[in-house]
Amino acid sequence: MTDNLTSPTKPDVSATAADGQLPHEPGDAQAAAEVVRRIWAQVLEVDAESIDVHRSDFFEMGGYSLLALQAIGRILTEYGVDEVEAVEWEGELLNRLFDNATPMVQAEFLAEMGCGTPSTGTRSAETSR
Repeated sequence: MTDNLTSPTKPDVSATAADGQLPHEPGDAQAAAEVVRRIWAQVLEVDAESIDVHRSDFFEMGGYSLLALQAIGRILTEYGVDEVEAVEWEGELLNRLFDNATPMVQAEFLAEMGCGTPSTGTRSAETSR
């Protein structure tokens, strides 16, 4: 028998707050995709323009698991994700990367969590759930 609880390895992004609102305002996936593209370019040592946010595959571009963790760490730092949330987010970003290794998949999760451009998407302790 299965229950309706969220898997312990994935944050419940569909959950609502007590007032019925989503825990985070949706962010801008396209802006987040540009951040992911820039960070991937740094980590993979390629030109950012060579990365198509919808089609480029992190692993086909020469990435591997340790570089993936480095990229995810930089993304979380870029958005100022606190240490507690970073543990959850890192797992979800890594799972999504192994499912579909495109920048947009990473960006869609970031947008779900309220991120877009770093200046407007930065998460501080005051805005964390």
